[in-house]
Amino acid sequence: MHRKDNHIFIRVNALPGEHYLLHVLILGIVLTIVGYTYFVSLSIFNVIAHKEAIAASEKLQSEVGLLEQEYFELTKAITPAIASNLGMTKTSDTTFVRKPGAVGSAQG
Repeated sequence: MHRKDNHIFIRVNALPGEHYLLHVLILGIVLTIVGYTYFVSLSIFNVIAHKEAIAASEKLQSEVGLLEQEYFELTKAITPAIASNLGMTKTSDTTFVRKPGAVGSAQG
């Protein structure tokens, strides 16, 4: 350090391409941060879309079930033979579980 007229001068020796390498390093860090942010947000949107697709699928299954039930009620011609041809099976050994505090459960 040299002192001249109340100013401090510091002599720095830099390599010829050091300024260029510093800019490339900063650009690389910025691109990495932007890329990381992009892929994390893309992943979040995919999870949201997946949940919405599952909800829509469940809604459609419910609607199809209701339409089938309505069709069978309107035809009144479903016999056990026709039902087995449609791929329906008889339900047996059904077990129901009572959960305390569930909606619609009788207290008493």
